[in-house]
Amino acid sequence: MKSSFVSSSAMQSMMRLTISQSQARLVTASTEATTGVYADIGVSLGSGAAKSVSFSSAIAQTEAFQTSNSIISLRMDASQAALSSIQDAGDALVSNLTALQASQDSTSVAVALQSANDTLSQLVSTANTSVNGEFVFAGTNLDVQPLTDKSAAISDKIVSALEDYASSLGKSTNELSGEEITTFISDTVEPMFSESAWTDVTEGWSSASSTNMTSRISTSETITSSTNANSEGMRYLALASITTTALFGQDLGTDAQSAVASKAISYAAQATSGIVTQQSQLGLSQERVEKANDALDAQSSLLQSKLVDLQGVDVYEASTLVNSLQTQLETAYTLVSKLQQLSLVNYL
Repeated sequence: MKSSFVSSSAMQSMMRLTISQSQARLVTASTEATTGVYADIGVSLGSGAAKSVSFSSAIAQTEAFQTSNSIISLRMDASQAALSSIQDAGDALVSNLTALQASQDSTSVAVALQSANDTLSQLVSTANTSVNGEFVFAGTNLDVQPLTDKSAAISDKIVSALEDYASSLGKSTNELSGEEITTFISDTVEPMFSESAWTDVTEGWSSASSTNMTSRISTSETITSSTNANSEGMRYLALASITTTALFGQDLGTDAQSAVASKAISYAAQATSGIVTQQSQLGLSQERVEKANDALDAQSSLLQSKLVDLQGVDVYEASTLVNSLQTQLETAYTLVSKLQQLSLVNYL
C-alpha cells in the first residue's frame, strides 16, 4: 500500500491560479454589470460582431446628421429673423411714403427721408448677419461680407444723370413732369440695381454669391439651406431707399415728387414681396429639416434597440456573478494566507 501527499507549495500554486482566473473574470463581469454590454464583443458574439459594427456605424452616421442639421437650423433661424427685420423696415418705408403722397410738406418729406435712410442702414447691417463666423446672406461665399453701402456714390451718379436728363429735354430739374421723372427712374435708376450692376466687382454693392448653400440632411435628402443678398427683394429695397433719398433732395415740382414717391412705393412693395418669397423658401427647407430629424430620431431608436439586443447582457446576472467572484477571491485569499502559515516548526 502506497501513501500519497499534496505539498503546501502545490496547493498555493493552485490557489494563485484560481485567484488569477477569478480576477480576470471579475474585471469582465464588473465591466458588463456597469455598461450593460459584453466586455469583449468579438469573443462574445463571434461572427455576429460584424453586425454589431454595422449597427454602431449607422448610429454614428445618424448622430452626425443630427449634429449637422442643428447647425443648418441655426443658420436658417438667423436668416429668418434677419429677413423679418428687413421686411418690417420695408413696410415702414411704404407707410411713410404713402403719407408723403397725401402731403408733401417739409415734415412729411423729412420723415420719408429719415425712413429711407433707416431702411437702407437696416438692410446693409442685417444682410451682413453672421452665425458661427459664416455670413448667412453670402450664398456660397460664407467667409465674405455680403454688402457694402454704396449709397453715397450711387446717389451722386443719379443726381448727375438727372441733370443730364433734364438738359437733354431742354428743361431744368424743377420743370420735369411726373411722367418724365417716372421715365428717368425706370430707364436710368432702376438698371443701376440690376443683379449684374449690384454684383459688379468694382462698383457693386454685393460680394455675395448668387448660388445658395445646399446641405445634405439625411442619407437621401438634400435641401437649399440659405438665401443671398443678391435677391430681388434686397436689391429693390435698396432701390426704393436710394430713389427716395437721391431724388427728394432735388428741386423737383409737386407732380414730379408725387411720381418719385409712387415709384419708391412700388419698388418697396416689390421688395417686401421678394423678402416674403425668400422667407417662404427657407420655411420649406426648415420644415424638411424637422421631418428629417424626426425620421433620424426614429431610425436611431430602432438601431439602438437592435444593438442592445445584440450586445446586451443580463445586468442582474452579471452583478450576481461579480458578488460570487468577490466571495471566491476572499475565500482564496484566506486559504493562501493559512497555507503560508503552515510550517513543521509549529509542530516540533
